Amino acid sequence: MSDLVLAATDRPMPIALRRIEDERVPEGMIGLATYLEERLVARCAVPPEVVEFIESRDLFAEPVQLVLAAREEPPGLQCRLFAVVDVETEAAASGDGPDGAEPWRASLPTFELQEGEDGPEGDEELPPTQGMIFLGHIVRFAGDRRHPDNLGLEAADVLRRLVEGRTTEVVDRALDDLLGGSGLP
Repeated sequence: MSDLVLAATDRPMPIALRRIEDERVPEGMIGLATYLEERLVARCAVPPEVVEFIESRDLFAEPVQLVLAAREEPPGLQCRLFAVVDVETEAAASGDGPDGAEPWRASLPTFELQEGEDGPEGDEELPPTQGMIFLGHIVRFAGDRRHPDNLGLEAADVLRRLVEGRTTEVVDRALDDLLGGSGLP
């Protein structure tokens, strides 16, 4: 298996997820499209429970960081786009884990406050748990690589072009290559 590299946006991006109808979506799944400034940047098919989870928690109400996982595989570079979201699960919100308490908290280091230092007042507020939501696959053909000898730079370039809106559909690109680069009618 080839190496996997990650590239991430340097700031959260305002994205929107919308349900889409597409004949390629398998039965029992729901098609989702990801838009960045009203530009389609990714599509995927997910189980209905995932859509319900995303919608019930309004996970994309605020901008999110995007992460691209890239690997060298035919026909060039295979990438998966994810959004990093803050998720407060019911267990985290109630302070209960699957066994009633959060046994993992016991393994965290504790720090004694020195005299004169301020500690937390009242109930300590825990940060939300972060999770990654799959948004779609992105392919860069081997002939289109800009950094063929550096997978990290290539992944960063794919993500940059995606954010800037300088991408083409794989189907459009394959047809263009098939027609000898003459462009689509």
